[in-house]
Amino acid sequence: MSETVVEEAAAARKQTLRDELTARRKAMTPDLIDTRGLKVQSRFLATKYYEKARYVALYAPIKGEVPTQDILKAALGDGKIVCYPLSHVHGRILSFRAIKSELELEPGRLGVREPTNASDLIAVEQIDLFVVPGLGFTENGKRLGRGGGYYDATLRAANARSRRVGLAFKEQLVSVLPTTGDDVDMDLVVTESEVYRGLYREPEFLDT
Repeated sequence: MSETVVEEAAAARKQTLRDELTARRKAMTPDLIDTRGLKVQSRFLATKYYEKARYVALYAPIKGEVPTQDILKAALGDGKIVCYPLSHVHGRILSFRAIKSELELEPGRLGVREPTNASDLIAVEQIDLFVVPGLGFTENGKRLGRGGGYYDATLRAANARSRRVGLAFKEQLVSVLPTTGDDVDMDLVVTESEVYRGLYREPEFLDT
C-alpha cells in the first residue's frame, strides 16, 4: 500500500473521530464543564511540569474545551510568564503574547479570546511548557486536533527542552488514534480523574 493511500485512510479515520468527539463535547453542559474543569486544572497544577516551568503557553477555551482560568490565576500568582496564541499566524507556526491579567484577552478574528497587541511577544523558543487543547487523546499521549495542524507545527518548531501537556475530559479519551508523521505526542494527558504519561520526558531540564 502506497504512503499516499495510507495517509488518506488515516485522514478519513481522523475525520470520523472528529465528528464523534465533537458530538460528545457538545453533549456536555456548561455546569459539567466548569465543575470537572476545576478538577482537571487542579491535577495539572500539581504536576512537576507546571512547578518547574517559567514560561507557560495556555489556550483560551472554546465551547467544550477544558477551562484554563484557574491555571492562569495560579501561574500569574506564582510569578510565571503566561502567554496565549494569536489567531494571525505566519505560515503554520503560532505566535504568542504574554499577559498579566485575564482582562488583556479579547475576542480575536476567529472569535477566540487572545492577547491585545499591547502585550509582549514571546518567541516560541522561549516557552517551557505548552498546555494544549484537543478533540481527543489516548492515554499514551496521542492527540487529535481540529485539523488545522497549527499546534503540531508549532510544537515541532519549539525548543527541544520544551514539554507539552494535553488537557481533556474523560469523554475525550480514545483507545487508538490514527497518526501521521506530522503529529506531535503529549508528555502528559491530564483529565479530571487521572494523569496519563505519554512521552513523559523528565522536567528537570527546565531549571535555569
